[in-house]
Amino acid sequence: MIPVHSLQDLHIYQPGEKTRDLARRLECSELAAAVLDSRVPEEAQCRELLNSPGLRAQLDALDMGRAAAAARALWTTAVPGKKVFVYGDYDVDGVSSTVLALELAQESGATEVVYYIPDRRVEGYGLHPDSMRRIISDGFQTMIVVDCGSKDVEAVELAKLSGMNVLIFDHHAVEGDIVRLETLVNPQIDGDAESKRLCATAVLWCWAWQSRILPERRLAGLLQLAALATVSDCMPLGPLNRSITREGLRMMRRSPRRGLRELIRALAPNEAESMIDENFLAMRIIPCLNAAGRVQVADVAVNVLSGQGDPVSLARSVDELIELNRRRRDLSSSICASINEGLERGESSQVLFNGTWPVGILSAIASRLCCEHNKAFALAAPSAQGIRGTLRVPQGANAVELLKSLDDLLDAWGGHKSAAGFSVNQLKWPRLSRELNALLQNIKVEPAREEVIEFDPGRIGMGEWNEVLRIGPFGNGNPAPAFFAPFESGTTYAPLGRNGLHSKVLTGGGTLIAFGGAEQIGHTDGIRGWIYRPRPNLWQGRVSLQYIVEGIVVA
Repeated sequence: MIPVHSLQDLHIYQPGEKTRDLARRLECSELAAAVLDSRVPEEAQCRELLNSPGLRAQLDALDMGRAAAAARALWTTAVPGKKVFVYGDYDVDGVSSTVLALELAQESGATEVVYYIPDRRVEGYGLHPDSMRRIISDGFQTMIVVDCGSKDVEAVELAKLSGMNVLIFDHHAVEGDIVRLETLVNPQIDGDAESKRLCATAVLWCWAWQSRILPERRLAGLLQLAALATVSDCMPLGPLNRSITREGLRMMRRSPRRGLRELIRALAPNEAESMIDENFLAMRIIPCLNAAGRVQVADVAVNVLSGQGDPVSLARSVDELIELNRRRRDLSSSICASINEGLERGESSQVLFNGTWPVGILSAIASRLCCEHNKAFALAAPSAQGIRGTLRVPQGANAVELLKSLDDLLDAWGGHKSAAGFSVNQLKWPRLSRELNALLQNIKVEPAREEVIEFDPGRIGMGEWNEVLRIGPFGNGNPAPAFFAPFESGTTYAPLGRNGLHSKVLTGGGTLIAFGGAEQIGHTDGIRGWIYRPRPNLWQGRVSLQYIVEGIVVA
């Protein structure tokens, strides 16, 4: 169903002489100038967005904190010729950083490299003391921890006491107790502003580049992993993350990693490589890779991302990922529908628990509920250690600060400003549930006005759109531009497709496509216009733009 907005919900930017002047000074199209002027106030900022500095220059200027130099010194002695253990996490950032650490260690001359990712359903997030004891007993000399570890004090102390070399590459918030380790590379501790925006895979990749761990040509190929993880973790797209994602996508189009290439072919056999962008990653690739750790174990995602094995075994892993994602999608839809039914009946709690829910899929459901209802939700379910939960909050709230205020009730917690996880003893759950719910219901959410640009779709050609793409990739902190086409007296509608579900909106300047919107448009009174976004479409080997309706605007 297409969302319906009132005119009062929108902030409509209308291009004018100022826009045309800006386009002349920046030597860009009026469309690109309108997008720039609608989101940043100063011409210098517009110029910086349009012509962002190169990746190499940004890496040279990046400050990842004092531990980066110590980690480089330890790596040169603790990895070559040693047995190395890589410990990761089960989401896409965790899997990507695990694969990156494996390849960095292997190519740095480690004699043996083994990895482990905990079972989300049984063990939960982080480096666990029991796992640490097993790693020590197996005689590994060096351990590389990625996308976790900053707060796993007991496990890291066990490793240090055993004489094991430990390097940690993490990006999670460091509130509360953190490990005492000179080689904990986590920019949240003392890195600069740009490094604090990095996901764990990008932390490890940027550190490896600055430390000259491998030749630049080889590291450039590994940038695909950092781009994938940056999109998956919805990291803020400042200059560095945009460059990482842009260059990683370029490598992915030109020469995708073996496993990624097979996954792309299985998901979109007729898709041109030029069509691979951040949306393709977010909507097609990432859900499959995430599904492994959510409904089973993450190893199959590691198999695909590493691209190891013969063609038959790799194809089997790809098929398994796609099936796991189907199962994840069906379970998530069922649980989300059940929760929404309860909310419609008047259930008011924003902290929800169910003994039958699979822990692994709750984060995606909480994100969906938070987005749909624009309010915070915490979902929890039983785990082997007690109860584990996930928290998602709308823009303006801080998930980490909320959990920090309940630290005395929690066994463990951590995460980011918008998303966090926690674990709690069953006996403490009733009190935690009450207190957390009170905090969530007191969050004041300002109604967001959607920013749109009034622009005739007939004036947006591929050349103009390519100029807009210079501002991308788009995502958190750098949203894809949305456009507004006002209703005109000559506007007509035409059916699209054989089943009558879709519709064309024929405006004076171009044609909009409303997927699934034929009946809705026919029964909506007082239409004042449409919110739409251009989308490249491949047909018979030719790429052109479609203008997709994403909102119906009424008075």
